[in-house]
Amino acid sequence: MKIPEIVKSPIAKIGAGLGAITAIAQPEILFAVADALIASGPQLFSVVSIGALTLPQVFPPETTADWVVVAAGAVFVVYLAREISKNFDKEGL
Repeated sequence: MKIPEIVKSPIAKIGAGLGAITAIAQPEILFAVADALIASGPQLFSVVSIGALTLPQVFPPETTADWVVVAAGAVFVVYLAREISKNFDKEGL
């Protein structure tokens, strides 16, 4: 998907609307989420890099080496998701 298509999607509009309502009703939640996302920046970058750059090159896996790369990427993404979750827990979310 291209960015103009993403912006026009109903899911993006609903997400933006919910984000705006949350920001107006309880800005401290928005600040806590922003702090947690900033603290998780390196992990988020790694997840995006794996998901967008590494895995598509070997997906769908055909050889044993491809399966090893996909499995290692999946384990690393799970590890990073746990680290991101810890950052959100630190911020009380």
